[in-house]
Amino acid sequence: MSSKNALTTRTGRGKTAPVTITQDGLEVIEAMAAEGQDQRTIAKRLGIDRKTLDVIRKARPEVDEAFERGLAALGDELTHHLLNAARNGNIVAMIYLTKARLGWREGDAPEAKPNITINLPDSQTPEAYMRTIRVVETAAAEATALPRAEAIR
Repeated sequence: MSSKNALTTRTGRGKTAPVTITQDGLEVIEAMAAEGQDQRTIAKRLGIDRKTLDVIRKARPEVDEAFERGLAALGDELTHHLLNAARNGNIVAMIYLTKARLGWREGDAPEAKPNITINLPDSQTPEAYMRTIRVVETAAAEATALPRAEAIR
């Protein structure tokens, strides 16, 4: 049961009969979504319930794609208007666009954080600690003395 310009067709009688959205219906969905119309309003225009439209949208990819195309057109139009406002000096539009389109955020700490490791010696008696210091000092002195001794030869 359909007329020449029907937006939907039903295969059977009654409100429980399966609904199909026609090509004209897909064009109406896309146009209304591009105008920012609510899904309830679009369903009403098609002559079906919003829940029925949800079911059809999930079952038929072309219906979901019509919605997506319309929403993309709406998003492009709004971005265009915001960009024009920003280019004309509207600071709020500039801030919004940098956050929404470029992903900028306020007050972020820098990503690079220094990695500092402090190694403390094990607990030792003062005498054992002094022996360790002497061993380290002696090794350091020998390491710096070797290049000079080799240079003299």
